[in-house]
Amino acid sequence: MAGLISNASKQGTILNIRPYRKLKVGYVADFQCRYKGKYTLNRFTMNNPKCGLVSISANQPGTVPLKKIDTRVSIYGFIANVKSDLHYVNEADESIETDFVFPLDSDAAVYKFEAEIDGRTIVAEVQEKSQAKVTYVDAVESGLTAVYMSEDDDAGDIFRVRVGNLPAKMAAKLTFSYVQELALSCDQTGTFMLPMVLNPRYTPDCTPTDQPNDEETEVSNSLENQVQPTMTSLSEVGAVCYSDLTVNLAVEVAGGKNLMMSENKMEFDVLGAIIGNKMSTSKQLKPGSDFSIVLNYKGFEKPGALLEKGRTDGGAFLSSDVLMVNFVPEIEEADRNMPCEFVFVIDRSCSMRGERIEKAKETLLLLLKSLPVNCIFNVVSFGTNFSSLFSKSQPYTESTLKEALSLQESMTAEMGGTEIFKPLESVFKNKSSDSYARQIFLLTDGQVNNVKKIVDLVQKQKNTRVFTFGIGDGCSTELVKDVARVSNGKATFVKDNDRLQSKVMYVLRCSMTHGISDVSLQWSLPKECCVINIPEQVPAIFPGEKTILYAVLSGDIPKDYSDKNSLKLIGKAGNKSVEFSFEFDFNLDTCSGVDFSFPLHRLAAKTKLSEMELQRITDTIVTTLSVEVNIPCKHTAFVGVDKDNKLVVPLLRPKYMIACCFCGDSAEELKSFSLSSDVQSFQRKASYGFSGSTTQARSSTSSRSIGLGKRISNVFNGSGFFAKKKPEAKRNLWTSNEVKNSGLDSHMDQHLDMDGKFSQDEFDRGSDSKSAEGHPSSKMVQLIEKQKFDGSWTLDEGLCGILNTGLQKIKDAAVVKDLDVWTTAIIIAVFRKEFDQHRSEWKLIEEKALKWLKTKDLEGEDVVQEAMTFLTT
Repeated sequence: MAGLISNASKQGTILNIRPYRKLKVGYVADFQCRYKGKYTLNRFTMNNPKCGLVSISANQPGTVPLKKIDTRVSIYGFIANVKSDLHYVNEADESIETDFVFPLDSDAAVYKFEAEIDGRTIVAEVQEKSQAKVTYVDAVESGLTAVYMSEDDDAGDIFRVRVGNLPAKMAAKLTFSYVQELALSCDQTGTFMLPMVLNPRYTPDCTPTDQPNDEETEVSNSLENQVQPTMTSLSEVGAVCYSDLTVNLAVEVAGGKNLMMSENKMEFDVLGAIIGNKMSTSKQLKPGSDFSIVLNYKGFEKPGALLEKGRTDGGAFLSSDVLMVNFVPEIEEADRNMPCEFVFVIDRSCSMRGERIEKAKETLLLLLKSLPVNCIFNVVSFGTNFSSLFSKSQPYTESTLKEALSLQESMTAEMGGTEIFKPLESVFKNKSSDSYARQIFLLTDGQVNNVKKIVDLVQKQKNTRVFTFGIGDGCSTELVKDVARVSNGKATFVKDNDRLQSKVMYVLRCSMTHGISDVSLQWSLPKECCVINIPEQVPAIFPGEKTILYAVLSGDIPKDYSDKNSLKLIGKAGNKSVEFSFEFDFNLDTCSGVDFSFPLHRLAAKTKLSEMELQRITDTIVTTLSVEVNIPCKHTAFVGVDKDNKLVVPLLRPKYMIACCFCGDSAEELKSFSLSSDVQSFQRKASYGFSGSTTQARSSTSSRSIGLGKRISNVFNGSGFFAKKKPEAKRNLWTSNEVKNSGLDSHMDQHLDMDGKFSQDEFDRGSDSKSAEGHPSSKMVQLIEKQKFDGSWTLDEGLCGILNTGLQKIKDAAVVKDLDVWTTAIIIAVFRKEFDQHRSEWKLIEEKALKWLKTKDLEGEDVVQEAMTFLTT
């Protein structure tokens, strides 16, 4: 989101937020609220963190310049394995403590974190979070270099790193490794997004509107205590890098062919027939935007399975085998005539200015024109405040459509901050009718910091699906994905250079079907095997979409096993029961021990951890699994100590200052950390100070793991490793009030063949591809605007002007007496002839028009074909 100026309103504590300027290299926005003589970040603050690795030492404030970023992405099938090296140097004359904030997709499974300093490597391991904090603090106070990394307390798609006692004049290399599923589309494409932009996150008031807030009244009556904005030079607190910073990206794709490169995207064809071959390329990036890798899959239509054997030295989870299956259910698409309520919730905050709001407006036009005539609908706009077109959803008629189009045409992005909770709460307070299935379309750039509260609100709703759209670079992947997951909706991401319209129209078609829910799985596997499904609750499946599921297998699979295995999926599409089954092979020779990072185990574990997080499970089961697979979650963190360095670094500062890294902005909160009851309690229980080692801590925790193979019967009885637990109140040990804004701009158009050489064919193909992704001419939009709510068009001079055809000429060519029928047929023919590349955007418009034509007397004529002939001649 852009930089902000926040002016407090006299009405309650609503802050009207307007953009100050777009954050560019050189500036960041810093907000504090002076309240009762203290500066604190309150819930209205736009949290804007320091970008990159920043010194937070009291004696050496400043930055640790970033010199180089090396990222390697290896893609096999639908999985990306990523390693990033970030090279820094401490130019200060003393040792410092640093803070580093960076974005990651909320589904990424981070399994490795290392720091290399002065030729020594600190390997961090996952521990229970309070234990990890004690380890880190004790090490730093002892003068030893230590590292700490965890998810941000308020956002699962943001990671925070501390490096304590980074020696003077010393270089540091931080290394992160993670695996991630690609985002798969119904058109046989997959996308991996390398996040390089983290926008500030707006933290609004989430107090339910029917609950009073005494603090709000007190603050609103004190004008002198209102939020004051300051613009601070980047050289003081922001991301700092050398002028010769290089950002290197290396990509390796199994089965890759026909590479195309553009400013912020690589595109490959991936052929199943040559999956054993690898195509490699590299590119130097420049600051500006997220970078995407798009894969066009060919030969992956059939269901597939991949088995990853467990580690012989692993714990309960890692020693078991993990099976990944992918398939597209061959189930007939359900009838789209089910009555629906459509609520379009449109982000009109200041960060949506420019091309984003224009995309949103054109998309809303397409949505409104494509609605079925038997629905009810509403439009909600939100920013700091929100407004609804109607007090409650209204029937879709010519008059209500006219009101909605008037609002659509006048939309601007001038509504302040991104406050999503209150508008959704208002929608949910209008109880949905049992006669209509409620479908909510949430279009936002997702720059909020209260994701958990929003997800909890959505999760409570019944007969409601939320389809989310994350717009632009740097939006919250956690918000967009989790809101869709808990409501059986669908999450879609649209980058600034993508077309929002086509993606939204596909989702509208999905929303008009029931999808497949209440899914159960029946496996046919070797009799020696027992199965645990991951996720336990299969998410909603939409027609034509590829689904990926995992299974943890206990028991040995015979080496000579060659029988077919099968999976049957049983679910419901509305009130109709549906089934889908397929057979698969284990293919032990090619799937065993190929990748020592165990990507399937990591992804299955991350999927399970995310599922338990959405269920608000805070049991030791979560911590045990996280520690064993070395993947952090809300309740765990990476920690590592440089115990091999014999030279103790001079102590940085008094003990309470160490705690400042992790606490809120209140001075009292900062001083209280070292006396935290949570930490003291842990010290009493574990007596774990610096003298212990991270390896010992991990072994101690892992020893309490439940043996998955030995206790498989307990799993099915509900008392084993993955048994559900009642949610417990979450303990917030440390507060995190920062989220960063960084951006990257890319350039260098390249088109290469398999040998990495320039190809004229690829240049031509790239040009055509770019043109196809561009905006359609205004003619298509103008024709859609002229469509009536029932799907027809009426012949008038305005329409003739758009068609550039005389009114009398159209009348003379009519093959039926009803001119509205003839005109509607002509517009359908124009769409098919002139805008075929944008078919996904007008397909529902056409279907609506064809339904209308079926209700009319066509006098035995194929009017659409006759219209095509008319256009041709």
